[in-house]
Amino acid sequence: MDTVFGPKTLPQDSPAIPLLERNDADRGVYISHLDRSPISIKILVFAVVLLMNTAFAVIMLWRTSKNYNVVLALVLNDFHYVETGVSSTMKKGFWSWCWTFLVAAFDYRLLGTLWPRIREFITGHLWFRLRYGFRETEIVFRVPAGKELDQMLALPTMKFQQAFQMSLLEATNRQFILENTGFNTRHPPWELCYAPSMDAYRLADDGVFDLKNWELSVWRKDGYAQWTVWELWRHQDPSLCAMAIEIMKERLKTEGKDKLVASLEDATQEQLLSIIAHSKGEGFDMGERWLEAISEADRIRNQPPRLH
Repeated sequence: MDTVFGPKTLPQDSPAIPLLERNDADRGVYISHLDRSPISIKILVFAVVLLMNTAFAVIMLWRTSKNYNVVLALVLNDFHYVETGVSSTMKKGFWSWCWTFLVAAFDYRLLGTLWPRIREFITGHLWFRLRYGFRETEIVFRVPAGKELDQMLALPTMKFQQAFQMSLLEATNRQFILENTGFNTRHPPWELCYAPSMDAYRLADDGVFDLKNWELSVWRKDGYAQWTVWELWRHQDPSLCAMAIEIMKERLKTEGKDKLVASLEDATQEQLLSIIAHSKGEGFDMGERWLEAISEADRIRNQPPRLH
């Protein structure tokens, strides 16, 4: 259906395509939105994250100084060097050896967990703030990543699609985005990605691609490897959504879909999107019906008044 409310294929000369391709890493999907929360809140959130990672770094340096064999094992990715280090304590007695080995194993696990987090913070969040500081309107990108995504990928195809769609709806929830700033908009499996944000700033500062183009949207590659954009911000108008729900209910009534009509009674915008996502898993796609209804509501609202 040709409508501004559905996914649109980006033109081949769109400045967004090189940005999306450069930072894609074979994911094929991003969520973007503009963070307009007060600068003071952004500074506070960054300060908390900075202090947390500083504490991690102090702990890591402390444990490194106590057990250099663990660092060597991590660098070489071989636990054998931990075993070699603690074997020298055998002469102190069996229980001393056991204790030293347990501490070394703990340090190996601890340092292996902390270092990736600290490195990610330094190369991502910290570097982003050092280069661009804090702005009244900031561009935020999120991509699917981490253990939660791996767990989803292990699901059967139908369940994966439903779980992924639900995570997408939750991550783009209007209230969630309004109540959280930048770093706090992480919603597994959707993790922050700072590289495209920096590229987007450069495009905006050069006057190539306006900041407003990154308003709440889903950027995704279709089956033809072409980038599409679904401008979810167009679905955020409460009055328009209420009108669209009434239109869809009337159409479903004429088709005898009373059960679906009942599920739409007193449904909020977020609940409606959840119902749409679940309907796909049940073999009835309400997504197309919703696009038709909201497009009709938009047409009715914007039609010129009749002259009598």
